[in-house]
Amino acid sequence: MKNRSKPRPGKHTADTPAVDTFTRSALASDLTWLPDTMAVGKPPLTAEAYVEAYLADPGEWYWTTLLLHDPSEIVLKRVLAIIDQAQLPGHEQALGQLGAGPLEDMISEELLDRLQHWLPFTPAMRHALSQVRMSSEPPVLQQRLKAMLSR
Repeated sequence: MKNRSKPRPGKHTADTPAVDTFTRSALASDLTWLPDTMAVGKPPLTAEAYVEAYLADPGEWYWTTLLLHDPSEIVLKRVLAIIDQAQLPGHEQALGQLGAGPLEDMISEELLDRLQHWLPFTPAMRHALSQVRMSSEPPVLQQRLKAMLSR
């Protein structure tokens, strides 16, 4: 039988609040979500340089938000970091690509739970989420997203 009298480091217990890794401050303090640009022959990037590069040329950087290469948690962190810095109307293409791509692929109750920390949504987040095709999703999920977008 395991001794459970002491909480293990890094584990959530009733006495310690869970840290949500999908908030703005968590993204800024933990940069493990940055893509491995050296693997594709490019120099390593800072978070700021990566976001600027993606927003400037989403076609060149689309591969960093594909769910084929990295876990959804990492991709979501990248998507959120990009959306957080995006401005309309200049970044419509990048936001549309994020909405119709990884956000659409990840749409679920879990994603909407994670996005609660970003309410009220910025115009950039609203634009990205408006690109997610919801017609094949359960009505309850459609209504929840619609309600979140109207806040």
